Amino acid sequence: MRPRFLCGSLPAGLMFGVFVFLLRPVSTQKNIHRMYFLDDGGDIVLNGTDNAEKDTVVVWEWKPHSGKEIGKLTTFRRTGDYWIKEKVAGESKVDLYPEMKVNYSTLDLTIEKPTFKWAGIFTLTQTEPRKQILNQYEIFGMKVETSPQNPLLGSDVTLSCTISRLSDTVNLHWRPMDSSQQNRSNTDQIRLNNTVYLMVRHVTVEDGKLYVCDVQENRNIVHTSNGDFTVDNNLHEGRYTLYRSSTDHSELHLVCSSYGDGYCRAVWSWTSHHPQQPKVIASAECSQPINVKGTDFRNRLVTSGKPFDGKDFSVRIVPVLFQDAGMYACFLESNRFSIIDLITVKVTAEPSDAVTEGDTVTLTCSVSHVTESMRLVWINGDGKSVGEKTLTVEEKSQSLVIQKAERGRGNWRCGLFHQDLPRLFVPDYQEPRGK
Repeated sequence: MRPRFLCGSLPAGLMFGVFVFLLRPVSTQKNIHRMYFLDDGGDIVLNGTDNAEKDTVVVWEWKPHSGKEIGKLTTFRRTGDYWIKEKVAGESKVDLYPEMKVNYSTLDLTIEKPTFKWAGIFTLTQTEPRKQILNQYEIFGMKVETSPQNPLLGSDVTLSCTISRLSDTVNLHWRPMDSSQQNRSNTDQIRLNNTVYLMVRHVTVEDGKLYVCDVQENRNIVHTSNGDFTVDNNLHEGRYTLYRSSTDHSELHLVCSSYGDGYCRAVWSWTSHHPQQPKVIASAECSQPINVKGTDFRNRLVTSGKPFDGKDFSVRIVPVLFQDAGMYACFLESNRFSIIDLITVKVTAEPSDAVTEGDTVTLTCSVSHVTESMRLVWINGDGKSVGEKTLTVEEKSQSLVIQKAERGRGNWRCGLFHQDLPRLFVPDYQEPRGK
């Protein structure tokens, strides 16, 4: 008999899932059914047994992926045409859990709107008159989340795709849904434990329905979850934080636009985190080219080259330097639009000219300024954390000592986490040549 599913409609929001049915052999000569389930979505029905002799005793057992030992759920004995619950020492005195229902005719087990915690292995075992596994299921919890949930146009988004258990044969991967977007340079992704993160820089409205997370089993896609989000293009008084590395190819897009009336004057200002007054770095008047002001950004501030149309006043800074950190604000006449807090990160090596393989190199990852709940994590070429630090206003860097030979072989990266989500990964580069 094949397992049945009671599937409700997919809910709106950012949790996605689907039930997938696969088979693999186990030592009991029975098959374990593998499924992926929707977090708080449709019910799951796990088949019990069709036929059983009188006085047959069976038990439903559950081993959660979380590692918590649950063991036996409930024991049943066959009497006539129905099963009755047996009282066994150590088992729950209630009928399973509120979310679990048993059909006393077939022993089908229904999990109503399962949440992530219910992921695990469910086994129906006959204990009398002889011991054997009747049915076994492994159900995998899947969830996709985004932070922030409603990003502003031009801001950054971190998407996460999590599976309750990641086996050796399973791989998680983010990709653009549109194959023509495969080579986009505004994204980074990394897997940590059972989660793969996708960081999307300078989001557009089109990005909101572009990315999907694939679950691959032995290189075959068995499940796909959409990472949809809604981009807010109303930038009036809009405020957000961006994180950028101090590397040759890092870019800062200062997005400022109005979808209402046109304006005759526009200004971008920058306030460094060192005590100083705001500086005007770019200005424009209607139908006139954008003027770059001051010497702080020199030829690194890039404009479209078109006259200001009264609505779009977006510019770019390429490359980004560590000292570019600070507050950027856009004014269309006297109306304040985009407000961007830029946090910069750099990686340096000391000494940079080690001459023998026995020499050590100290890699130091530094942050321009610290807000609440920030930490730095060093990650090696195997994707494992090899050192981390929770940052404070005084402690804004994290160092890692490695052998020079290890530096040549490894893909060392420094990750900046804010509120336990990765916002930026910086490879072991030196500062940009533009400094």
